[in-house]
Amino acid sequence: MRFYRFYSSVLLICAIMFNACHKHDSVNEGDVSIEIISPREGQQFRRGEQVPIRAKITSPATLHGWAIEIRKKSNGQILFVEDSHDHKKSFTLEKSWENTMTERTDLILEVFAQIDHDGKKTSKQVTFYALP
Repeated sequence: MRFYRFYSSVLLICAIMFNACHKHDSVNEGDVSIEIISPREGQQFRRGEQVPIRAKITSPATLHGWAIEIRKKSNGQILFVEDSHDHKKSFTLEKSWENTMTERTDLILEVFAQIDHDGKKTSKQVTFYALP
């Protein structure tokens, strides 16, 4: 009888662990909405200014996280990265990055939605400018 209880407990714990991060309802990339509120396309920020990063990600099924990248358009150098592994149908992102560029620089903000644990994701991007 003890063995049966022990075995049942182990099975229950395993079921909980595997269920904690499993494949949820299937999501197609086209079903995910990413709205970048700030910065706007073509917006300019002077050196020392805070660049507000605001975005909304929504999906009819559970997503597996999000990521934000700011990088130089010329060479892809990443200047800012933030991400989160979370399971929700929607995310509201509110972050900021300080412009430290010493010359005019074309930048790309890209917001990613992680669709599954197999690396499937979708994204949206805007170009904005850092001024000295």
